[in-house]
Amino acid sequence: MVEYGQVIRELEISLPRLLARQIVDERSTDCGGFMDGDGLVGPNSVSSASTLAYAYLLRESSHYQSPELLERILMVGDFGRRRRRPSGNYDLLITNFDSSPDTGFITKSLAPAVKLARVAEGDEGAQQIAESLGELILSGVPGMVNGGFHTPNHRWVLVAALSLAKELFPDIEVQDTIEAYLAETIDCNADGEYIERSTGVYNAVVNRSLILASQALSRPELLDPVRRNLDFNYHMLHGDATVVTSISRRQDRGARSVPTTLADGYQAMAHIDDNGFYAAVADWLVERGKSSIVCLPNFALNPAWRTAEVAREKLPTSYAKSFPVSGLWRVRRGGASATAAAGLTSPFSVVYGQAEMTLKLCSTYFATGQFVGEDFVGSEREAHLQHMGHNKIYPEKDYRGGIYWLPIDEQVDAENWQEVRGRRATYELPPLQVSLRMVSVEGGFDLHLATSGGLDGVPFQIEFSFTPGGTLETENVLLEGKEGNTAFLKRGTALYRVGNDAISVGPGSHAHSMWAMRNSESSSDVFRLLITDMAPLKRTIQIRCGTWSATERKLLP
Repeated sequence: MVEYGQVIRELEISLPRLLARQIVDERSTDCGGFMDGDGLVGPNSVSSASTLAYAYLLRESSHYQSPELLERILMVGDFGRRRRRPSGNYDLLITNFDSSPDTGFITKSLAPAVKLARVAEGDEGAQQIAESLGELILSGVPGMVNGGFHTPNHRWVLVAALSLAKELFPDIEVQDTIEAYLAETIDCNADGEYIERSTGVYNAVVNRSLILASQALSRPELLDPVRRNLDFNYHMLHGDATVVTSISRRQDRGARSVPTTLADGYQAMAHIDDNGFYAAVADWLVERGKSSIVCLPNFALNPAWRTAEVAREKLPTSYAKSFPVSGLWRVRRGGASATAAAGLTSPFSVVYGQAEMTLKLCSTYFATGQFVGEDFVGSEREAHLQHMGHNKIYPEKDYRGGIYWLPIDEQVDAENWQEVRGRRATYELPPLQVSLRMVSVEGGFDLHLATSGGLDGVPFQIEFSFTPGGTLETENVLLEGKEGNTAFLKRGTALYRVGNDAISVGPGSHAHSMWAMRNSESSSDVFRLLITDMAPLKRTIQIRCGTWSATERKLLP
């Protein structure tokens, strides 16, 4: 459960590790900053001052009003003044320099601490903190106003930062910039998904920014996209609270982790809306992720939340939900969780505990063979995707199917080759289209595959990529699922298990032995199981999930 006392305990545990990274040598230009794992003392590390400030300012902390901690906090302020750019912006040494968005992140971190320090009556140290860190915020405002952004979430980071800055310093002229960003409208679709589709990282960033901006600007309408996204995010969680990241357009794609960074958004909206569902999700995330310190700024900014109780609701563990705008279908049945997604080369995946499987489909039909689902249709029971056979490696035209170019009455060289190619007459073959229908059934899923168009006699493969480290078992074979290895399922059913968590697939087929099919995506960090066929084809694959019983030698639901 998200509980104020536990957050304070986590703060106390984190503090020695943070202080150990602070440079305290007064002869160093890095004095006051914090060294990261790469040995760099980044200017953006000034944001760590907020953690120290909470430990100093909150009465429940054992470091409350500590003179030693106050000295460390003021050192951070001095470091920031030495290392910021003339614009007032800070560098993120791994990629961004003179960066207004990273200054926005810093401001979002420091502003709640400054606000808390300002209301600490009779504490001279708190006033020093407010002045030192507040000056960093005020000096960063021009750079944030003029500096712009890189990625979609940066806009809302800057809106939140400027809103918080104006709340602290009402006379600054930032409202026009805030309104200009908000006029673009929040990039949350009807399904509740933001542009970056980053369930593991940037959904939390956007939600946090909009909540802070809503409170600072007194604009409750900014919370509507937050609610939609929180509802969406819950349906992206597996049974162990890890999150679907295969759909992400950012660096969290493919990573499997519990997104505890989402917890503060759920916690804040639980209190704002008196919503027991959000409160229960926040509890689940911090319990499974074993960390709740992300909620500390919420408690700092909203003292009433430290003791307020929101009645929890029971979380649903069985559902099927279609997100038509995003082209997603999510099914959860207890510990089993499945995702169908349009626009990806991995159109379907299943997770059961520690066992995880991703489906890929491919043929050798020219450069069109790798399945990418379009024309998404989803319902509670099933989802359908269609691969249309686009040839995407030739950008000058929307080619479909097989293509051969004919001579043209022009001079052709290396410089105009692509341009001329778009004007050539062509000899074309019909596209090989692939239909994938995924149906939720008792114990798992049935995948109905069918090809149409194209030509006959085309090699085709169905690939199941499993997380390595498990065991694959068939009627006749038992082998380790090692990273980078490939096996063929010629007939019958194969069961892949990690511990007692298991996923079975079948029946197998063996029409060819292409270990590395041309056009197919290669991946060396998974264990691959292949079922091979020849198009045209019409086939049903059964996928079942459950607990492996070693004594009964079977899969239990």
